Amino acid sequence: MFIVHKMGSFKDYMSLKNNKLDSQNHDKRFLFNKETVSDIFHGVSVYITGYTDPPASILKEMILQNGGSIRMYFRKTAITHIIASNLPEAKKKLWKNYLVVEPLWIVDCVNNKKLLPVAKYILYRQDVNIKDMYQDQSRKEISKISIPETTSKLFVDEFYSNSRLHHLSSSASELKHYVCKLQQELHPHFVPKNTPQSETVMVHLDIDCFFVSIALRKKPHLKGIPVAVTHATPGERSDSYAEISSCSYEARSHGVRNGMFMGKAQLLCPSLVTVPYEFQEYQKASRDLYRILVTKTPKIEVVSCDEAYIEIVDIIDCKDVSLIETFISDLRNEVFTTIGCTVSAGIGRNKLIARMATRVAKPNGQYVCLNDEQKFVASQSLSDLPGIGRHIEQKLVSNNLKTCGDIRKASQELLSNLLGPKTGKTLFNFCRGIDDRLFITKHERKSISVEINYGIRLNNVDELSTFLLNLCNELSKRMRNENTTGSHLMLKMKVRAKGESLEPLKHMGHGICDNINKSTGLPRSTNSPQVIHEKVMHLLLSCGTVVTDIRGVGIHISKLSRTKSSEDDSTKATSKSTSVMYTLFQCPVPSFFDKTDDEEIERMLTTWVNSEHPFENDVDEVDKYLLSLIPYGNISFIERILKIFWKQISAHMSEEWIAVYNGLLNRVQMEIHQAHSAVLNLKPF
Repeated sequence: MFIVHKMGSFKDYMSLKNNKLDSQNHDKRFLFNKETVSDIFHGVSVYITGYTDPPASILKEMILQNGGSIRMYFRKTAITHIIASNLPEAKKKLWKNYLVVEPLWIVDCVNNKKLLPVAKYILYRQDVNIKDMYQDQSRKEISKISIPETTSKLFVDEFYSNSRLHHLSSSASELKHYVCKLQQELHPHFVPKNTPQSETVMVHLDIDCFFVSIALRKKPHLKGIPVAVTHATPGERSDSYAEISSCSYEARSHGVRNGMFMGKAQLLCPSLVTVPYEFQEYQKASRDLYRILVTKTPKIEVVSCDEAYIEIVDIIDCKDVSLIETFISDLRNEVFTTIGCTVSAGIGRNKLIARMATRVAKPNGQYVCLNDEQKFVASQSLSDLPGIGRHIEQKLVSNNLKTCGDIRKASQELLSNLLGPKTGKTLFNFCRGIDDRLFITKHERKSISVEINYGIRLNNVDELSTFLLNLCNELSKRMRNENTTGSHLMLKMKVRAKGESLEPLKHMGHGICDNINKSTGLPRSTNSPQVIHEKVMHLLLSCGTVVTDIRGVGIHISKLSRTKSSEDDSTKATSKSTSVMYTLFQCPVPSFFDKTDDEEIERMLTTWVNSEHPFENDVDEVDKYLLSLIPYGNISFIERILKIFWKQISAHMSEEWIAVYNGLLNRVQMEIHQAHSAVLNLKPF
């Protein structure tokens, strides 16, 4: 039996003991200072248990010499990795939610001089909680997990082809363009404009459980049972961190909600069936929905892939509610016949009332509220109001404002003090059924962005540069598709928070991070990936961020300008550059493909650098040519070309040309290193 002494409880005793052991480890690290190799284990806190090979004493020395820390006693909140060669069944169950890895991981990290992924060092692949870490993949065989390297061009493509959030954001933009084309095609005299909601009748349409509904078209046997759409595979264990994006009403009756982790969802509903995403089917169904709507009226506000507002005053007599009911019923039936999904509809005199009416109508119904709006709003919950999230709701409830009726009794001054003047005023009006937002039929993009916060693991600045260039190419492609250039850049980063684990529970997730934002102007309005890349690298390196701690990157371009069309712009660029070079060399530019004489190469590059801008077509041609030489070992020739190019740019020091040179050099260096384990004797500007 444990007896409490004057010194305090057992908890106090262990606290003092652990502090003493930490101090001893610090002293040992001090002794190793002269031999310290690196800090590759910075942030890693290890507990070693049982017999290991190499012995625990050697592992401890390796960890301390390389910046890690040792825990002599198991402490839940202080340990990132458990090192073991074998575990009894009791410990397997006890530590199923912890990262248990083989001693070889420590040895290989030291030998490779970098922190390696733990996937292939997991001690019990079938038994421990690998499922916490490998969302979106089969957890039964780690060998089946295939995530491209962050520096690979496939990484960006794979991320966006499998990203639910990317589909939702990009589909909204794509659908706005699609609706615009349909408006021009079916209503050539209609002029899109953003108008106040006065003397209107709005209809809010929302497809019920959109992702689930699409899945059930091919799986009718799942109708009537709990179904969820997620990346998780069938048979997922109850500790999965895969997120649910859409769930059926049968699943919701068990407490399952969109955005919930699969682990929690299965505890609430053990019979839950999961189905995968079908992005192409979502896109087709969305287009079919909007085509139907545009045939009825050009006055459409695109909200998302499964949600829209339409204004119907001009197409039916809205004084007769029965006509409205019939029109909406026929519209919903047409949508169901066309895409096989049920639609709910709400009708009101503004977007607020219409949207709240849709909540009453769901699932597969319609609700008209053209009278007694204030009474209707007062009967709704706070969470039914647009823009009221959990955080704002908690603030209101803590001040005894629990319903829309309560808020109607509060003054605007009180709400502004609680939530800020803008949100306070909006909420004050919403609870009275007043919505002063514009009805938006003219869609103009204010910014274009790319953002990735999953799977990013980088080892050095070269890898960072390559990854960012791939991301800038994706951004540039989106801008060209939108026929835009931009002159203001914002960089967003997620950086692993100090003291947080190197490997969060969600495999390759970002974990707990600090958010860093930096912005700058661009030298001119552009969509050039090289120019954007150069600015992004400058911003990022100016932050002094540790490259290995970067977990998320976003690049946002604003202050957009429209080009005439991507085709016209491309043709213009090609014709300008080709006409100059073709006159000189009677061949397309820039072409030194069969030129080996340094003077000839210098003459061609001089002409190119003296042209108005480094047109993207030309840069691509040079890039392809240089990369085509690498497999044949023509490294010295590549170095000669780039040295001459460097010389020409040095005479002008144009920011655009420097960006082109640095981009070419980075890509060539990476490919040469991979193909021949060599590097050029050149440095970027």
